[in-house]
Amino acid sequence: MLWSFALLGVAAALAGIYLGLVNACDDLGRQIKALETSRAELRKQVVNEERNWSMARSIGNMERLLAAHGIVMTFPQERNIVRLKAAEPDEPAQYARLAAPPVRD
Repeated sequence: MLWSFALLGVAAALAGIYLGLVNACDDLGRQIKALETSRAELRKQVVNEERNWSMARSIGNMERLLAAHGIVMTFPQERNIVRLKAAEPDEPAQYARLAAPPVRD
């Protein structure tokens, strides 16, 4: 008789553990499904924003916006162009000079 109560107790404990694990797995499944849904929605938003950004950067759209705001752009005159000498690849960067006041001729 004592063994049957012990066996019944062990079976009840195992059933409780099993039901707890099933409940935890179901909760995790619901969370995964919700996260996958939100991931799909975010991916759609990213695709839409990339499309909108590419449309906003198009030449035709830029020209239309410039004309709408009355902005006229031209190339600068040759005397207004400042050309900088490119640093040689083996030349070390002079970061200290960047923070110093500009050198006057």
